[in-house]
Amino acid sequence: MTIAQQIVPPRVARQLTQRKIFEALLLQGPISRADLAKVTGLSKQTTSEVVDKFEQQGLVRSVGRTSGNVGRTAVLYELSPDGGYCLGVDLGGTKLSAVIADISGKVLAEVTEPTDQRGGTVVLDQITRLTLRLARDLGIHPSRIRSSTIGTPGVVNPKSGAVELAPNIAHLGEVDVISTLSERLGGLVTVDNDVNLGLLGEMWHGCAQNVANVAFVALGTGLGLGLCANGQLVRGDNGAAGEIGYFPIGGDPWRSSVREQGCLEYEAGAAGIVRRYRQAGGAEVDGVRAIFDRMNNGEKLAAQTIDDTARLIAQAVAIVAVTADPKLVVLGGSIGARADFTEKVSAELSRLTPRVVEILPSALGNRASVVGALAVALNRLHEDLFGVAELPGALPLPAPKSGKERIPV
Repeated sequence: MTIAQQIVPPRVARQLTQRKIFEALLLQGPISRADLAKVTGLSKQTTSEVVDKFEQQGLVRSVGRTSGNVGRTAVLYELSPDGGYCLGVDLGGTKLSAVIADISGKVLAEVTEPTDQRGGTVVLDQITRLTLRLARDLGIHPSRIRSSTIGTPGVVNPKSGAVELAPNIAHLGEVDVISTLSERLGGLVTVDNDVNLGLLGEMWHGCAQNVANVAFVALGTGLGLGLCANGQLVRGDNGAAGEIGYFPIGGDPWRSSVREQGCLEYEAGAAGIVRRYRQAGGAEVDGVRAIFDRMNNGEKLAAQTIDDTARLIAQAVAIVAVTADPKLVVLGGSIGARADFTEKVSAELSRLTPRVVEILPSALGNRASVVGALAVALNRLHEDLFGVAELPGALPLPAPKSGKERIPV
């Protein structure tokens, strides 16, 4: 018996074996038993025993046989969609998106609708209703959704379960969001900042794959930052890292009217852009998109308003760049992800920082946060089924693949 075998308890050894085979099925399936044994380094007997057990549990299914080889064919196996489901939700100030995927990360259903402006428990009712609707449409029992992640603006208070610093959604600070959704949805429920999830979405399926130091700046209804340093998401002592809307730049930070949402967000968020445009003499518009349209049609006032906004965001990015030194900055949100806006920010930033910082528009656009929520929910589902509590490190997520069977962009 080796020293390693003496140290690792039999139960943990079994978990490690199952984890290896699950990981191979997740990343390389469909795959035969023989190839599973090769890639995991396990014996054929052990591999077959685990595959048999997975089949009995409904976690694995056969999907045909190998072809094109000389000699006998072999049965191919992949993770069974019925092995478990996960839910990703993006709760924004204007829209609410929900996605259900199976154990392999394949998106099965998705819906988006306007966020109920009454906020609070009414919004939680809305999330519950959408989840039940998606499950019903898929013909699965809601209890089969074993892991859910909800992205919201602001900061989740771990003690009260309330969501604070979220002025764009009313009354979330008065509700125990975590407990309420856990009771209604069941399974594993995570509530996280939507910008952090947007960053994770870009790192999984977007333009920040394989980048260990990256900043994600989301500009839309509100303004926020997600930051990854050396492969780790930066949260801060109270989970409030990245609330750059409170940067005291862009206006008078001492004014009481800007205190609730922050000085920079007051000026550079969607409402601030429209307000500044109107105060400068612009026409009545129904949103920032109309100002961009006017800019593209040659209106100088609209162009100046967008240029001023880009300059404000460039200042914020410059502070992040010299503080955290990211390799890449991704601009997201309904405004930030626009390629024409990203170009303006990049041009301004080049005049502010001592080195060139690459800036890219979000590859996932307004779906970055819901994709990130799905990534967290999927990872928690995998860890719940196949994680080894005694060992650190999360199971890998499936790599992006071409085709509509994976996260559609």
